[in-house]
Amino acid sequence: MAPSRDIMTDIIRTAAESLNYGMIFVAEDGRIGDYSPMAKEMMGVTLPTGESHPEGKLTDGDIVILLDNDLGNDDKLAPEDLKILNIHSSEIKEGSAILAIGVYNNKKIQPVYKTFSEYIPDSRIELMHRYLGFSIEAAIDFEDRRMSVKINGKEYHMNYLESIGYMVVIDGLTGNVKFFQEKGYGYRGEEAGELLRGRNFAGKNTQSQVNELVPTVGMQAEDVLEGKEFLDAVSQLMKEEDGVHREGIYELYRRMIYCHLIRIKKNCSEDGVYILVQDNDTAENTSWQTNLLTAEVEKRAKKKTFMPEDGGTKFFDGFIGNSPAMEKVKQLAYKASKTKFNVIITGESGTGKSKLAREIHNSSNPKAPFVEVVCNAIAPSLIESELFGYAPRAFTGADPGGRIGFFEKANGGTIFLDEIGEIPPEIQVKLLYVLQNKRIYRVGSTTPVDVDVRVITATNCDLEEEVRQGRFRQDLYYRINVFPIHIPALRERKRDLYILANSVLEELCRKYDMETKQFSEEALDMITGYDWPGNVRELENIIERAIIVCEGKTIYSENLMIKPEARINATLKERLETEEKKIIEEMLFKNNDDRKKTMEELGLSRTVFYEKLKKYEIGAK
Repeated sequence: MAPSRDIMTDIIRTAAESLNYGMIFVAEDGRIGDYSPMAKEMMGVTLPTGESHPEGKLTDGDIVILLDNDLGNDDKLAPEDLKILNIHSSEIKEGSAILAIGVYNNKKIQPVYKTFSEYIPDSRIELMHRYLGFSIEAAIDFEDRRMSVKINGKEYHMNYLESIGYMVVIDGLTGNVKFFQEKGYGYRGEEAGELLRGRNFAGKNTQSQVNELVPTVGMQAEDVLEGKEFLDAVSQLMKEEDGVHREGIYELYRRMIYCHLIRIKKNCSEDGVYILVQDNDTAENTSWQTNLLTAEVEKRAKKKTFMPEDGGTKFFDGFIGNSPAMEKVKQLAYKASKTKFNVIITGESGTGKSKLAREIHNSSNPKAPFVEVVCNAIAPSLIESELFGYAPRAFTGADPGGRIGFFEKANGGTIFLDEIGEIPPEIQVKLLYVLQNKRIYRVGSTTPVDVDVRVITATNCDLEEEVRQGRFRQDLYYRINVFPIHIPALRERKRDLYILANSVLEELCRKYDMETKQFSEEALDMITGYDWPGNVRELENIIERAIIVCEGKTIYSENLMIKPEARINATLKERLETEEKKIIEEMLFKNNDDRKKTMEELGLSRTVFYEKLKKYEIGAK
């Protein structure tokens, strides 16, 4: 018999839900004494109102739409199981991403599918097809972590945190949707692989359902809550005294859940462990918890998006970031390392172009020389002799024995030409010759020197525009742009900020032989809310400064010394006002503080102009 629920349980549950938490209460005897509506919906015990279907199972002739971002992880699905949809492909392996439409248990009707293994070309992959009279669109969005299926314009979708095998099934006889995947499929044993192998699925939101898809209250916790580490934490807390609490990320039905466990021991019927829970959807307005969930998924994930069969990931461990954008960078870099094509790395200043170039080199030939040349750091008059070397007595002041240049130093390995857009036009011609012929001439010599060099270039400028303006040779641009890799700015991959900031912090503490420090919640909110115009370099500088000024083990937002107006999670009005103030200050500086000229150029009346000066506290005159 289920334990009774008293007033304290009601109070805790109400308070929890007002803070956007679900609540599960495990009583002293190990039975579930309460399971709040929010927790039930979060875990998939109950489903939101809306679409419904009765219980049933897949039958011959059903049309199955299957999406999977990581085959074999969280779906109980193996490549062999896809044969029941008439999909026979050696390209599909564990860890593959797949979008497929096929007919259940029919060997005559051909399926349509796309599969991606080591390299996924975009953050969103789609399969659109007119199949047996149905207009079907299937998509996996790796950036938004969302899977969606449209059938004749009607959409079914599901968000995910780590991985999922998502399935929608059309009844082969009636043409109606007979099944769609929903949160809590682990509770119900409705993983894609189980259903393809003939297991029944439960009905959703049907009149025959009483309240829940699976029973909860009154059941033993270990029979309802699947997750060994979580159940161990509950068991351990039961041995503690009143008021003891724990918090962390636990895996429940192969989903990462933020849990705050509280021990109540007052010798009454309400004694036990109260568990406050949030998943990625309910934690979306609490950035630090969302970051914790995301980071824990990245750490525990059984299979990453990028996992070459030969273990190539180890060369890119130092290039931090697991967002879809960075996974794409790593995938391209890994592909590039397996060829000798010329590679060009683009991206804003501070994004890590030099580091990626070295990672590519280390992945392909780590024992060979790697020579880095910052082109705009060499005087134009010296760049030819620095790149190609010079013969004895080639010019006044030259070394009598001559000198080899950077290309010869890199022979057998890699030369990395950073800021390639700054190469003078007269050197561009000679560089083009070297790239085409793998042969150089030292300054002052007519004797050719053959070189076997892998060339990687980088730039933060728009080379296509430089070509249009006539400042960069078009033929050289085509020669270096064989294999382009673009590193996105930090503001374009905010998902990486939590793990990147903590990695930088750990590295800097180790570098300076300091005690380990950690960020406060407010500091993490500030880090994830800032635009980082200087990218990784700026992040490293800010954290380095913070650990110096921080006196304890915790880095607070004040230690980061990021100006409040620089944060991007301000309101639209605040951001517009920040930009307006900046424009006025820049115009005044340009006009040598001539206010009349400034207000005329800005098209403002005298009254409005001076109101803004007062509002933004710009000078006093």
